[in-house]
Amino acid sequence: MPTTWQILHGLLVVAAGIAMVFVVRWRRKSYAAFLRRYADEAVCEHLRPAYELLLARGHVVARAGQRRPDLPVEIHMAPEFDPAEVMRQCSLREPVSVSDRNVVYCAEDWVELHPAEP
Repeated sequence: MPTTWQILHGLLVVAAGIAMVFVVRWRRKSYAAFLRRYADEAVCEHLRPAYELLLARGHVVARAGQRRPDLPVEIHMAPEFDPAEVMRQCSLREPVSVSDRNVVYCAEDWVELHPAEP
């Protein structure tokens, strides 16, 4: 026969498991909102037409950030897209180009739009 403490312990474990589902869901939503706000602020005016085109197509910011101050800000968009096609559709000119790493890159403001890796 289980004691009161064992029953209470079992109920607490079940409650913690259920609460964890909601906490993880809330954390993912808040992280996605943070990435979107950060990318909105970090994208330069030269890349804004391409960024807004991708958002209008249903792309989302998968990752964003700057590894070191001497490297460009990287904004990774999912699902994958063709950077050359986006440049052509938005009629982007200098200082924007498609880099050798196949990303849309602004040389003036050091910002890159990356297609998400599959």
